[in-house]
Amino acid sequence: MIYIISEQSDITTDYVIEWLNFFRLEYYRNNFEDQSILNSLEFSSNGLSVSKINGIDIDDVKIVWHRRAYNTFISQNLRTYSSVYRYLKEEEKGGINPIERILKKKTEYIGSFQIDEKYKIDFLLIAKKVGLKIPNTLVTTSKETLTNFYEENNGDIITKDLRFPIRFYESSFVNVSGGTSLVTYEVIEQMDDIFCMSLFQNRIEKEYEIRIFFFNSQLYCMAILSQRDSKTALDFRNYNQLNPNRNIPVILPKNIKLKVLDFINESKLKTGSIDLIVDKNHNYIFLEVNTQGQIDFVSKNCNYYIEKEIAEYFNNNL
Repeated sequence: MIYIISEQSDITTDYVIEWLNFFRLEYYRNNFEDQSILNSLEFSSNGLSVSKINGIDIDDVKIVWHRRAYNTFISQNLRTYSSVYRYLKEEEKGGINPIERILKKKTEYIGSFQIDEKYKIDFLLIAKKVGLKIPNTLVTTSKETLTNFYEENNGDIITKDLRFPIRFYESSFVNVSGGTSLVTYEVIEQMDDIFCMSLFQNRIEKEYEIRIFFFNSQLYCMAILSQRDSKTALDFRNYNQLNPNRNIPVILPKNIKLKVLDFINESKLKTGSIDLIVDKNHNYIFLEVNTQGQIDFVSKNCNYYIEKEIAEYFNNNL
């Protein structure tokens, strides 16, 4: 059996399940919104090991595919009581993370609840270790240090989230930060001498961006021609819905492909999306990795049929 952890709105999971049905494979899907993921666990009496998950015998589960969902099952209403919410979050992690490690010993486990075990800086250091180029990067709380970094990079720097995009909750909808923003001298002048820890990088003049979805070391690469649109030139995630960027299949140079595979191996990730930039001098520069990954975007634009290949992988490895 394939145990799938996902979200109701994830269309990729729907597409993969269509192929699982085609191959007549047995699966069980838990959605994050159901608040039932890993919420019913039974341990065997002869040792500390999980025997059942939501009533399913663990011995019957051959593959766990953690497609989507974080380890957040606590009611959002409790955010008002921040100390209680933080306490319950830590309690939740104290149960879920060890259970995941147990399951990884008994099954093939693709994806993870533990996406917060590594951060953006961790992945930048791993990328540098395997020989990939990375932007000039500064993490600081000091206005003086930031000013020096600004000058060293010819007054051309950006900032982005250290971990997650900021979310503003307003009644029934959520506003999410754009991801990447220019930092001007005027912005720095208005900052306090000591501010919240923030990440800054030099801005790179790009030829194009590359999104790589990977699944068990299989790479699916797409070039995003975002530089011709002023709205997306800084970051293609500032989507232009009226005039979308052109997205096409691309082949990585062999030496870059090998370094990307080394990065995947070193980071111990089985799936996710990697973002690269190709600059004006044709250097390939690592930006970041999304440890859950966006499949439909790459699959449809490049006709990769990734959903079918994932189902075929399950079919061949049960």
